[in-house]
Amino acid sequence: MFKFKKDLLSFKNIFSNFAYFFLSNLLFHVFSFLIIIFAARKLTITDFGYFTIAQTTFFIIFSFSFSNIYFYLNKSLVRNYILRRKEIGSCFAITFYFSIVLYSILAIVLLFLEIDTDLKKIILILNLILISEPFSIFYSKLFIKGQFKKIFKIKIIQLIIFSFLKIYSLYTDPNITTLVYLYVLENIFFSIYVMYYYKKDGYYFTRLDFDINYMIGILKKIILFPLLSLAILLSMRIDLLMISAYLGVEQSGYYSSISRLLTVILLLSSQLLFFVYPNMSLTRDLDHKKFTNLYKTLILFSFFISLSCMIGSLIFGKYYLELFGNKFVNNYQTLLLLSGNIFFSLIVILWVNKNYIKNNYLVILAFQSGCIIFNIIFNNYLIPIYGIYGAAISTIVAQLLIFFLINIFKWKEFDIIIQSLSPKFIKASAIATFKVIFVKKNPEKSEINKL
Repeated sequence: MFKFKKDLLSFKNIFSNFAYFFLSNLLFHVFSFLIIIFAARKLTITDFGYFTIAQTTFFIIFSFSFSNIYFYLNKSLVRNYILRRKEIGSCFAITFYFSIVLYSILAIVLLFLEIDTDLKKIILILNLILISEPFSIFYSKLFIKGQFKKIFKIKIIQLIIFSFLKIYSLYTDPNITTLVYLYVLENIFFSIYVMYYYKKDGYYFTRLDFDINYMIGILKKIILFPLLSLAILLSMRIDLLMISAYLGVEQSGYYSSISRLLTVILLLSSQLLFFVYPNMSLTRDLDHKKFTNLYKTLILFSFFISLSCMIGSLIFGKYYLELFGNKFVNNYQTLLLLSGNIFFSLIVILWVNKNYIKNNYLVILAFQSGCIIFNIIFNNYLIPIYGIYGAAISTIVAQLLIFFLINIFKWKEFDIIIQSLSPKFIKASAIATFKVIFVKKNPEKSEINKL
């Protein structure tokens, strides 16, 4: 067995590795948010509007470009690392050629749209990221082999260089074109740096295997991936769109400010679930009982994360809303309701990850589509009556209902959640976690495998 597989099974260095992984992502989100605020202050209203439209266009198209192929590639590398040349080569080819097709379609569509020429140019420049993004596919090799110090180094250097360049550019000569070029260059920089470490570790691009039949086989397996990404994107935007339609832009702004913080918390929390995804993939193949206990442990961690968020919202929620203005404090109850839903949202993310591992892509698509449909139905009734509080209720009820309907004949899914929160399991999990932290010798014998 490859050494990295033994490390994954024994959770070797999991806390130090996660610290590198989480900190780099936290800093990235924080600085990205600050730069957007700075850009909003320095650019003209028109230019910032163009930038927002270009970003939205990119996110929609990017969701179609097999942006979530990492779920497949990370799992396949963990299971069949000996086939890495075919797996990486095929995934690169699929994303690269598909991105070129999407970019070409975008360029053709823009020719026939009657919008400002400057806006068309901004959209085309920013979407060049579609072409460079496939070259970052080699990141998966670093990820599954636990080379998180290298990943941390790449992201920190990238963050320092391009945060400085963006701020300097906006401060000296606020120009939307320069800003979007910097975003494109940032993505190219990341891809080149990842490729550098890939080659430095003794791997060669010329040895990648671009077997057309193997590639078609992978494409058949992941053909639903673009729809899965689009469904996730739509489910995140439905509330804001419907609030704007029923109550106006001002109320949509209130809801956006309330949900923004919780969205960031969810994104950061879900990093833990994505971080252990390779561990889950390998564990499921070799030890089903161990996989179930790992799944239960992650549910328990999700509970404590959500509990902390609820307590934080109760104590500091009003202070947070006051940052946006006194009028926002009136929506304090909505903030509490949405913070109370963090636990179930993390459960859903974890459940979706598990279905990615099991190749249950139709189940994931059914869940995401059901969430969108039910959310629209409930919003139609509840938003006119309860305002943005009704939108929050709709989101929660839609998720709960579709999750229950999909798993109505799988009581085991609900039983696992209940077992995860039992006093017996909490005690066992706490003991195992402390042993992993404090016992340095022979980490592969850690009691975390015996939960």
